[in-house]
Amino acid sequence: SSGINAEYGGESELLQTSRSPVKFTAACWSLTRPGVFFIGRDDGNIDVWDLMDRSHEPSMSQNISSSAITSLVPYRVSAKQVLLGVGDDFGTLHILEVPWSLRQPSPNEVANMASYFDRECSRIDYYKDREANRPSKGAGPSEPAIPMALETDEEEEERLKKSFNSYLTMEKDFLVKLGLRRDDDPVALVH
Repeated sequence: SSGINAEYGGESELLQTSRSPVKFTAACWSLTRPGVFFIGRDDGNIDVWDLMDRSHEPSMSQNISSSAITSLVPYRVSAKQVLLGVGDDFGTLHILEVPWSLRQPSPNEVANMASYFDRECSRIDYYKDREANRPSKGAGPSEPAIPMALETDEEEEERLKKSFNSYLTMEKDFLVKLGLRRDDDPVALVH
């Protein structure tokens, strides 16, 4: 996976890609579109991310070489032409022309992307504050609100089971306080 970190010193990613069986080897932002960036991979492909289109997956992928992409350098020739220099592990330089849709910003794109990144920074700050105000580890169950490392499917399933069981226990306590349930009624936990 890969992530975009905030320049203000954030430790958490503003945007994190899903797990990938290939390594990301190079990246660069578009010179003309604030919501577009390119990621080179070790399988010779380039992922094109257009955050105005979607933020959960690349908008497109293009195979460039049979070897790993080692560098990506955008170059603005004119207002009507942007090139992307792509270097690979064989030492070959590939020159690609960036299509109109990836070089021409949409109306209000700068403002929309600024708003997107501001919301993501606020989200991260909220979770950091929430985590800082939680009781210490010895005082009760606590889980990281923002996962710092990807977890396996089994770890995720176990974490979700613990979270759901915690919810069931809190629900029972709430219903007891309302007088809708007895304190000695069992809770059907997930195992």
